[in-house]
Parts: sequence; structure tokens; C-alpha cells
Amino acid sequence: MKKLLKENSIYLVVLTIAEIIISSICTLAFVYTDTLNYDDSMIFNALGIQKLLQTIYSSSWWALILTILALIAILSVTTLVFKKLEYLFIGICLWVEMFILTLDFNKSPKDLFFSTLLILPIIIINIIVYNKEKEVLNKKTSKK
Repeated sequence: MKKLLKENSIYLVVLTIAEIIISSICTLAFVYTDTLNYDDSMIFNALGIQKLLQTIYSSSWWALILTILALIAILSVTTLVFKKLEYLFIGICLWVEMFILTLDFNKSPKDLFFSTLLILPIIIINIIVYNKEKEVLNKKTSKK
């Protein structure tokens, strides 16, 4: 773990852990609510994840959303291991794709506002992490 923190920025490590947790929770929420009726899933109703994903995306988008979240988490881990920013950039592009998928102009402006409020900070955080990791990698290459 010390080697991981020493070779990468702390921001990337925290972001990777957060994206793995988000991907895992969303997948578990889908598996749990898929086997039960939405009314029976008290655990995820209490967390609000199931309702959040149900309102943002229709049920036909579940597989696409879960695949994108898994790819984002995998790309973050790959960035940690191989120390290449291309994977992190692809992850940012996938977050932008998630944002585009949430835009539904047939819904109320309130839903559009909350979708923007949810995903836009994630994209901004990813861009900040990208820049911090770029600084760390540039320092390492200049030392060599």
C-alpha cells in the first residue's frame, strides 16, 4: 500500500477506491432488486441508491450503466497499475457519457438539475485527479 501511495497521487488512490465502491454497490443493488420486487428491497430503499438509479435511468438502461461503472473502476485500477493517463482519460470520457445518458429533456427541469448536480462534480473531480496524476508522472520522468 505504501508503494502504491508513493508512486501515485493520493487523489488517484482515493478516486479508484470510491469508483470501485460505487460500482460494487450499484451492482449489488441491481442484483438485490432484480431478485425481489422494488417494494420488498428495504435495504436499498433506505440507502436511496435503487430509487436514484431508477429515476435517473429507466430499467432498460441497467446493464449499460453497470457496465460503464465497472469499466470506469477497471480503468482506474489499470491507471494505478500501469501509470498511464490514457486509461484515466477514457474513464473521464465514460463519466461524460453517463452524464449524457442522464439528460432527458422530457423530464422536469428539477430532475435535469439534480442529474447535473450529481454527475458534473464527479467529472470535475476526475479532471482534477487527472491533472494531479499528470504532475506526479511528470516529476518521475524528469527525475529519470
